[in-house]
This record gives sequence, C-alpha cells and structure tokens, in this order.
Amino acid sequence: MDLSSVIMEAVESISSAESKRMVLGEKLRKLKQIQHSVDEREVFENKLSFPIKGIELDGRIAGVDSGFVGKNLFFLDLILVRSVGVVFEYEQGRLKKAFYHPNFFSFPMPHLSNNALELDEFNCSKSIIRLREETRTATEVIQEFSPKYCFLDGSIIPQYADKPRKDSKIKHIYHSLIQEFERLFETAENKNCFLVACVEDSRGSRFASILKEKILSKEKLSETDYLSETMDAILLDYFLDVGERSMVFRYSSEAKAHPILSDFSEQWRDSVFCCYLKPAPLDRPLRIEFLHSKEKELSKEAEEIASIASALSSMHREYAFPSVLIEADLHARLKPEEVETVSQKILDKLANKVKLRMRRDARPF
Repeated sequence: MDLSSVIMEAVESISSAESKRMVLGEKLRKLKQIQHSVDEREVFENKLSFPIKGIELDGRIAGVDSGFVGKNLFFLDLILVRSVGVVFEYEQGRLKKAFYHPNFFSFPMPHLSNNALELDEFNCSKSIIRLREETRTATEVIQEFSPKYCFLDGSIIPQYADKPRKDSKIKHIYHSLIQEFERLFETAENKNCFLVACVEDSRGSRFASILKEKILSKEKLSETDYLSETMDAILLDYFLDVGERSMVFRYSSEAKAHPILSDFSEQWRDSVFCCYLKPAPLDRPLRIEFLHSKEKELSKEAEEIASIASALSSMHREYAFPSVLIEADLHARLKPEEVETVSQKILDKLANKVKLRMRRDARPF
C-alpha cells in the first residue's frame, strides 16, 4: 500500500468514526433529563448530566506540577526533576496575590542511580521519582498555605506504566510513592482541602462503559455497541453543552482488584471519583478526579469542585485547563539541554578515566 492510499484510508476511517460519534451523541442528548435508577456500586446520580453553577473565585487555590528529563550513561542514570506549587489568592473574583513553592524559580533536583537499570526500569523510575517529588510538593503546599482547593496535573493516582514489574530493582521506590500519595490524601483531609486532579488528554472509557452496561441496556439504540470503541472525552464532546458536567462515577468498579488502587490502604482505595466537565466551547470535555470525603454528600461535593474547576478552566475558548496548573507547568517545565549540561559536566570531570558515555552518543562518524 502506497503513502497516498494510507492517508486516504486514515481520512475515511476518522470521518466514519466521527459520523458515528455524532449520531450517537445526538441520540444521547435526548436522554439527558430522563431519570434513571441509582446503583451505588457504579451510578450515584439519577441524571447523566448537570448544569455547573457559576461561582466567584475567592480564597486560595493551589496547583502543583512537575517537569523531568533523564539521561542514560553506561552504568549511571541521571534524572532531573523540578516540582513547583503555585497558589492563587482570589478576592471577589479577582486575582489578588500569587505564591510559589519552593520559589518563583527553583533549580531542578538531581537524582542518580547506579543500579544498572534496564530501559523499562529507567523509564518507570523517571516517572516514579517525578510523581514522588510532585506529591511531596503538593503536601508541603497544603501544609504551608492551607488552600481550599489543590489541583494536580494528571491523575490522582499513579498509572499502569508507573508500576514496575514484580522482579524489578525499583519496587521499593514504587512503594515509597504509594506512601507519599497516602500522606498527601491524609494531609488534604486533615486540612479540609479539596484534592482535585485534571487529566489534560484523557483516554478513559469508564463513562461510556457505565452508560452501556448500567443505563442504556434497556434502550433500543443500535449505536450502543459503538460505546465500547470510543473514549469518554470524544463521546461527551457531543453530549455535554458548555457549562455542564457529567454524572459522577467511581474511578474503578473493583478497587480491590485494580492494579494500582489495590496497592492503597482500604481507607483510600474507594474514595476516588471522577466526572467530566465542559468549560470551553471549542475544546473537548475535561476529566477531573477527586478524593471524596465520606463526611460530605457526593453530588454536592462534585458540584462545588466542578464549579471551581470550570471557573479556572474557561479562560480560553479553545483550551480548557485550570489557569493555576498552566502557571505551575510554565515554572516546572524542563528542557533536554538542562540534563545534557549536567551530564557533560560529570563527563568532563572524569575525563577519560571511565567509559561512561553510551556508544550511540559517542559515535565518531
């Protein structure tokens, strides 16, 4: 198959899938206001979508993000991580002050490993170390500034790719990461802070799965089989109007069997919930994950969190993401040149005493 044929096939496939999503989305829109039964194992609200109440930003709202770069040397791995917390203080809807933790500008933290990690372990190690620094920063920000809301960039728990294989040398680092997450959860609960994670480009399909199996099983829609093939954010782009959120659902229906949640203590594994909201007209819905306090009513908690997240994410009609996280990302971001500079200084001091450079980086021609 030549290149032009591949391009045409891709265009036709995308166009066909888009048409199916559009038809299904329009049919689902008719079911918005229909009440359905509540099943507390999966479904906690009796409608598929809810309007987001407008809110005037007030008080302190934090955002935490991190950046990292890594470099493989022959028997040494170098990772640079910069984790930054930003706190916006609002007063009657206006940004009054901004605080930065640890500083407005901070040097990245270097991490060295001489465990001769395999490639998959090195990639996993980079991610774990970054997440560990990020959760520590979030904990410190909540303790120091006492924000009412703390936003995280990415999921509220580690992902599948962050978990090393059973025989890995870095299992202990992963277990320390889980401890840091639980410490963060406990700090947020003790300080009465809403912990909210925003997934920039979610590929989740839990909402579509729940919709098909729990709600639409009795509806005669020929397109429901297509729900198994689409991502939530794409489906909900046709379903949600600007200023609406989806119903709330659990992160996982079987937390004890979930490969990541099962590593958490029972106190936390059943406390992670999700929903989607649409703050901007020309961007896809945003997935938010939050830690639910059993002392609060789930729907009211989701309503408040969605209102704050939407207010922070509706600054641009084509990009829906909380402004406090955009600011944190700008301060945390690292460039590949930064790790190259550090690794080169190490090599310069060693001179030719040790063959540390990777062969692919030392090719003479």
